[in-house]
Amino acid sequence: HTLHPSVSRSTLARLSLSACRLGTYRFTPWVSQSTSNPVDSAPALIAGTVAAAACHWQQQRHRGQKRAIALHGVGPSGNSTNMACMSEMLLKPRQRLLFRNSCNFEALATAGRNIWVVGKKKSICNAATQLSEVLKLPLLSQQVDALTAGYAGAKVESPWMDTNKVLRKITVVALPEEAGRSVTHVRPDVIAKQLHGQIAGQEVVLAVGEDDALAAGLAVARCLSPYTAKTTKPLDESVCNVSFYGCTPSDETMEHIKLASESVRIAQGLVDMPPNSVNPTSFKDFVLEAIRDMPNVSHELIEGDELRARGYGLLWATGKGAVSPPCLLVLTHSSSESSQKGVALVGKGITFDTGGAALKSREGMCGMKRDMGGAAGMFGTFLALAKSGGVPSGRPLHCVLCLAENSIGPTAFLHDDILTCYSGLTVEINNTDAEGRLVLSDGVSHVAKHLDCDTVIDMATLTGAQGISTGTHHGLIVASDEQLERDIMAAGKHSGDMVHPGIFAPEILMHEFDSDFADMRNSVKNRSNAQSSCAGLFIYRHLTHCGYSGRWLHIDMAYPVYEPLGSFATGWGVGVLTTFLRVCAERS
Repeated sequence: HTLHPSVSRSTLARLSLSACRLGTYRFTPWVSQSTSNPVDSAPALIAGTVAAAACHWQQQRHRGQKRAIALHGVGPSGNSTNMACMSEMLLKPRQRLLFRNSCNFEALATAGRNIWVVGKKKSICNAATQLSEVLKLPLLSQQVDALTAGYAGAKVESPWMDTNKVLRKITVVALPEEAGRSVTHVRPDVIAKQLHGQIAGQEVVLAVGEDDALAAGLAVARCLSPYTAKTTKPLDESVCNVSFYGCTPSDETMEHIKLASESVRIAQGLVDMPPNSVNPTSFKDFVLEAIRDMPNVSHELIEGDELRARGYGLLWATGKGAVSPPCLLVLTHSSSESSQKGVALVGKGITFDTGGAALKSREGMCGMKRDMGGAAGMFGTFLALAKSGGVPSGRPLHCVLCLAENSIGPTAFLHDDILTCYSGLTVEINNTDAEGRLVLSDGVSHVAKHLDCDTVIDMATLTGAQGISTGTHHGLIVASDEQLERDIMAAGKHSGDMVHPGIFAPEILMHEFDSDFADMRNSVKNRSNAQSSCAGLFIYRHLTHCGYSGRWLHIDMAYPVYEPLGSFATGWGVGVLTTFLRVCAERS
C-alpha cells in the first residue's frame, strides 16, 4: 500500500483471504520513483487460515470421491462400462469451450472471470491499452509494453477487482515475433505451452489476424485436456469463453474452429486414456456410439476370427495375442448417390504396443498407449467433417480404423513368421515391434479393393525415427503427388499441425525390405537409410499391389501426438486434415 497507494489496504486484505490453501502467492506491480517502468514488488505470501484451507481440502476431496465413483467402472472388467465412461468424458466433457468471433471488453469486466490475452506484441499492446481503462489498471499497458517474448513467449500477470469486489487476474501472453517459413506464424506451440491446464472457466482473448484464427483457436482447444483419473483434482464443470480481438473471423471459419476443436479434444482424450480403458473393443464401441444417429453415416465391422477367415492376415496376426480381438472398422459418410470417387482416411489404432516378441524395455513401453494416435486423429477428422455435412464437394468420405493390441503371450505372432496380407503379398516378420505398417497395409488394401477412392491418406505414430527426420513438432509426410505434398504442407501451416516431406523414392528404398523367403520383410535392413520414409513406402507397396493408381499420402506423427504438451496428448492431425479436406483437396 505504501509503494502503490492505488492498491488499497482492503484490496490487499481480500487478496489475502482469497487464498484457500497455504502457500499461494501473487505479484502486484508498482512504479518506482526513479523510473516510469512498472516493476514487481516482493511476493506477498498469502497464508490464509487453517480453517479455510481445511474447508477447501474437504470440498476437493468430496468432489474427487464422487468423480472416482464415476471412473470406477473403467478397467478390464467390462468393455461396455469402458465405452460408457469414455462417452461420458469425451462426448460430454465437463470443461467446455465456447468460441465467439468478436470481443467486448466491457462485458469481460462484468463477467467476473480471470482473463487471458494472447497475441503478438503490437496486438496485445492495443488490447492492453483498452483493458487498462476498462479494468482500471493504469499500469497494465506499461507492463505489456515492457514484455520481450523471446523464443518461448513471455507473460505478465496483474490482479484486478471485479464489480462484485472479488479479486481476479489478467494474464497477457506475448507470442514470439519470428516464425520460419516452415512454422505457423502465430506459434500455436507456444500458446499451448503457456495456457495448458490453466484456462478452465476463464476468458481467453486471441489478439490475432484472421489468417491466424484457426491455428490459435485449435491451440487453445488442446489446452483443456478432457481426461483425468485424479480424485484430489477432479475436473469441475466450466465453460471457457474464447473470443477474437483485431479480427472478426467468418462464419465458415468459426464453424471450422468449433467442430475441429471438439474433435481435437476427443482425440486427446482417446490418446490420454490408459490401456485398461481403451482397447480395440472399447475403442470400437465408443466410435459406434459417437456416430449413432448421425445422418448419412454407415459402418462395416470385421472383427476377430473373421479377419483371418477373410484374409486380413496382418491385422489379425498383430492383435491375436491380446484378450480384446483386433478389428477393422470402416465408417462412411455419403450425402447422396454420388458418382464421384471418395477420400479414405486410414488410421493406425494400436491401443497398446508391448513390442510383442520384440518386447520393449520398461522405459520404452511407458507411453505406448499413444500408439493409437493415428486412429484417434483420423476419427476426429471424420467426425468433424461428418457433422459439417462431409467433404464440401459431396464426395464420399471413408474412415478405416485398424484396431489391435500388440500383446505378448502364447498366441502372439513371432519373428520368422510368414504372413499373407489382404493385398495378396507375403511378409516375413523380422520385427514384431514394426506392427503399425502391418495393420495399415491391410487397411489400405481394403480401401483399394472395396472403396472407390482416388485419394488415400494413412496416419500413424509409426516410427521413432520420425522425430529424427522432422523433429518433435512437425509430422513427416510421404506423398505420391507433388501438388498433394504442397497442399498438405500449406494446410499444416495454416492449422498449426505442421508437416514436412520425407522421401518418395520407392525405386531406391524398397530394397530395404528384401526377403529370401517371402515377397518382403516388415523391417528395414539399414536403419540409417530414410527409415521413416521406408516405413511409409511399405504401406504404399501393398496399396499399389491391389491395383490402386490414385493419390496417396502417408503421415507419421509419432512425436507431434504429444509434443509440445509433454505427457498430454495434443489431438494432432484433426487440424491439418480438416483444413486440407475443406479447402485444399478440391483445388489439388
